[in-house]
Amino acid sequence: MEVKNMKNIFKKILILTVVMSALSFVAYVVLQQMNFVQSDQSAVTKKRIAIFEPATHPAINEIAQGFIDEMNTSECHYVFTRYNANGNKMLLQAQAQEILQSSYDLVFTIGLGCSVGMKEVTAKQGRNLPIVFCAIDDPIKFNVQGENITGVIDTTNYQEQLALALQVQPSIKKIILVYDVSQGSGLEKDKESIVAILQEKNIDCKPVEINGLTEIQQKVSGFMADTDLVMILKDNTIVSGIDTIIKLCQQYKVPLLATDLNSGQKGAALAYGIHEADSGKESAVLAQLIIEHGQQPSQIPVVAVKNMVMKINRQQAIKQGLHSNFDTITSSEIHID
Repeated sequence: MEVKNMKNIFKKILILTVVMSALSFVAYVVLQQMNFVQSDQSAVTKKRIAIFEPATHPAINEIAQGFIDEMNTSECHYVFTRYNANGNKMLLQAQAQEILQSSYDLVFTIGLGCSVGMKEVTAKQGRNLPIVFCAIDDPIKFNVQGENITGVIDTTNYQEQLALALQVQPSIKKIILVYDVSQGSGLEKDKESIVAILQEKNIDCKPVEINGLTEIQQKVSGFMADTDLVMILKDNTIVSGIDTIIKLCQQYKVPLLATDLNSGQKGAALAYGIHEADSGKESAVLAQLIIEHGQQPSQIPVVAVKNMVMKINRQQAIKQGLHSNFDTITSSEIHID
């Protein structure tokens, strides 16, 4: 009887030993799997990118969103921080310093002011923070270049823009060109180009210079009674205050010609430009080459966004006195909304 009991005890001990061994093995496998997952998660490094914007308006937001969307198509994980100078030069300089001190992997600058600001602080402090710019028409002229800089240029074809506007409204003989002289972003060069083009077409162009949003109403209204068209550029101040100009154009029945498509959505009768998101997407491709493929910015050529179109906001065109038979317009470069 005792022998039989001993056998049962040994049998139970053996079974318990096997069970404990099996549990230990399962625990080991689970632990190893957890360690693998933790190791895999720790290997996913999030790259930090600063997006530096000069002001708030739809075109800039579309550029920034296009950049973010394209960056997020990558398997790499990105964290974006957006800085907006709100048209304030002092704030822009302070934000450039803050970006430099915050150890970002790359900064995406929109427009000349932000790009020059970042270029200057990185050069002054000897830092090699990669900069990808966009919405600049001539980086060489404005010295937005260096070992840590590349980007996407935005060249407006004023010859084509004005030709398309005249195709829509051939009777134009007088134009006022409204721009902010304090922007310091190449607008003077643009003004000179436009004046020269219009002189060749025997069209009078009157530049209207303003200094800030508060001057738009006062200075522009004095010229509205004696013009056939109001033209604005890719000017942060004017685009931010476009509602004032639209109201004047409606009041005096004078069409507004803008140099970005978003202004057409806001109420310009005619708008010429690129889809701004494309500029952001092209910039993202360059940023990915730098961050994900280890290329130096100086090794990456500056690229240009093309595919310019003219859009007619039919409803606003009528309100702004644009008398044209839109149905007879056949140019593939003119789209009617």
